[in-house]
Amino acid sequence: MVELTLHFEAGTGTDIDAAAEALQRNLAKIPEIEFAHTEPQRFQAAGPSEVISTIQVATTIVQNATAFLTALGALYAAWEKVKPMFPGLHPPKVEVGLKQVPVNQLTPEHRAELAAGA
Repeated sequence: MVELTLHFEAGTGTDIDAAAEALQRNLAKIPEIEFAHTEPQRFQAAGPSEVISTIQVATTIVQNATAFLTALGALYAAWEKVKPMFPGLHPPKVEVGLKQVPVNQLTPEHRAELAAGA
């Protein structure tokens, strides 16, 4: 299994508890996701709050470019379903090494790095 961490930055006034619940429900419906855990994160220091989702997908999905793009499309679609209810919730970013890369900007090199971490 490959574990991916998604970050959904939340603007001021966003109910991140409700957003986390809604994202959890939508991510759990994606067939390519074996496991999903979503929780709100509030930071004491300056900076926005965010919702973090930890998901697990089969290693074969990450290694297969078409399957991985399909899974990423499903992740983005899950966010799009939740966005109208929580307009302050920004698009997801995936942790790749020490970087956070927007889901819709992942390159084949990022996918290879994620697959190597499996």
